[in-house]
Amino acid sequence: MTKHSDILLEKKAKELFIEKIASTTNLDAGQLSEVTELMDLVHYKKNQIVINEGQIAEYFYFIIKGLVKVYFFKNDKMVIERFEQEGGLFGGNFTHISSNVPGKYVYETIESTTMLKIKYSDLDDLCKRSHAVERAYRIMMEAFHNSYVERLYFFKSLNSEERYTAFSEQHSSILSRAPLKDIANYLGMTPETLSRIRAK
Repeated sequence: MTKHSDILLEKKAKELFIEKIASTTNLDAGQLSEVTELMDLVHYKKNQIVINEGQIAEYFYFIIKGLVKVYFFKNDKMVIERFEQEGGLFGGNFTHISSNVPGKYVYETIESTTMLKIKYSDLDDLCKRSHAVERAYRIMMEAFHNSYVERLYFFKSLNSEERYTAFSEQHSSILSRAPLKDIANYLGMTPETLSRIRAK
């Protein structure tokens, strides 16, 4: 990708970010610009680790195009906790209560992925200078936490077939993009069980 096309893509990416954030916060154009000025465009290849286990998450990432799986290891076995796709935010203390604490999660791309990134320390400094940005950031954190808790409770209350049905209805795009073994892992079943359910 040429430098010129990267500049155009970054401009478009920041417009998409502003569109998403503006729909959930009361930040004005100037305040949103202060945030996007701190952001850089980054590209990751397929199956590339963005944040590794034991690594301190120094950046927030906003996905422009691509798919990321979030997982940890339990008794040396991978456990996929969720997927993040276009419009998703992760990293910083979306990942950990404190960004200075090494995390247990791995963030790995499933596809070639393009994202905007912003350094947590830069965002923190901006929050200290701007009450409006700090409030918007807190609202986003609360929304992330609430969504996470609801998703966890929802899936825990369903049987295997119900989990698959709910996932296929809510995340049909991921269903067609992620490997079957990863979807089965996320749904808490073997690939064979998932194949039987899909065949019904």
